Amino acid sequence: MKTSVIFFIMVIAFCSCKHKPETQKPKSEVLVKEEKAIPTVPLVLIKLGEFANINLSDVSVVNEFIVFKQIDTNQTVTTIDMNKAVALYRKMTRREQAVSLPIFEIQNTDNAILVIQGVGFGGPIWAKVLVDRTSLEIKKIEFEHKAESEGYGAAMTQSYFEEKFVGTKIDLEKNTFILQQNKERRMDDGTLIDGISGATMTSQGALEMVNLGLKNYKGYLRP
Repeated sequence: MKTSVIFFIMVIAFCSCKHKPETQKPKSEVLVKEEKAIPTVPLVLIKLGEFANINLSDVSVVNEFIVFKQIDTNQTVTTIDMNKAVALYRKMTRREQAVSLPIFEIQNTDNAILVIQGVGFGGPIWAKVLVDRTSLEIKKIEFEHKAESEGYGAAMTQSYFEEKFVGTKIDLEKNTFILQQNKERRMDDGTLIDGISGATMTSQGALEMVNLGLKNYKGYLRP
């Protein structure tokens, strides 16, 4: 009797399990989180900051240090945003037609970084120039190039060549610099620059770029 009862209970339990509908598992909801892009400082701007001894690695403080401006062919100066200024800078390094030129004005100082472009022996050359816009003194300059020859024109990026321009006041009416080997010095010749040995064309291109390039900022340097 006892065995029969146990057997009966087991049969009922088995039938209950067999016919009990499976509980449908709720579909897991896929949450698509919209990731907000974390703004970063363009490498170009970080390099410009290093040039002027400013740390611009944090985008949240960029506008505390730099005012972004542009000057057009009519010599009109307007304020722009960071992205526009960086785009103008990149155009100049690719030797594209520069309708407007970027200005990176350093807050609470008289200094600004101006960008100039030209042509060397091997192709496009450009430079960033730290200028005191009140005294018109060149505080610092860095040349860069696309394809100047190593051991010759590429030496334009060396400090011994760049330092020859530092401390000179920009002449907005005539050439500020003249290549030493071009002609004998006169009182109105401007600052003589010894060219790079074996790279006369690159030297001439660099001087022409500085002379003409900085005059393009006349409306900014002489408001």
